[in-house]
Amino acid sequence: MIIKGLIEPISSVFVNLVNADFTAKQRGLRITEERVILDGSPENPLEFIQVQIANVESRFASAISDSGEIKVEGRVKDGIPHLTKVGSFEVDVSLEGSIILCRQVDQPGMIGKVGSVLGEENVNVSFMSVGRIAPRKQAVMAIGVDEQPSKETLKRIGEIPAIEEFVYLKL
Repeated sequence: MIIKGLIEPISSVFVNLVNADFTAKQRGLRITEERVILDGSPENPLEFIQVQIANVESRFASAISDSGEIKVEGRVKDGIPHLTKVGSFEVDVSLEGSIILCRQVDQPGMIGKVGSVLGEENVNVSFMSVGRIAPRKQAVMAIGVDEQPSKETLKRIGEIPAIEEFVYLKL
């Protein structure tokens, strides 16, 4: 299931659970899985899933560790998948619809500035989550949006001085 999710966005062929491994090998990708056997019963459900991807480029550099790996964690809450960690930043992001991920300097007014840009362009915010390493240091803000922001709206977000990088993801 994870391999399908990794390969599908970068493949020109239809990817399913049956052909995902083969499609990855055709693209020259070496994928290894490490499974930790846990009960996983309704009384003792699995807590989370962690995915690490090595030797890749990312549209969101903050997800890349010092060793060059992308590391994300997630879990299912009330039947909905949630992203709970991006790199070293803890977040709580519902993986439905579309999101904007911003890496920024943690300072007062950032939620308001980004929210105002989206509101002025009539883009409705469905949720917002901020994860930070420490006060006034680096932070990641995840914003769920109901409509796709225009290129101009995204450009305006990128022009906010404390925003260091951002990416729009349509899920």
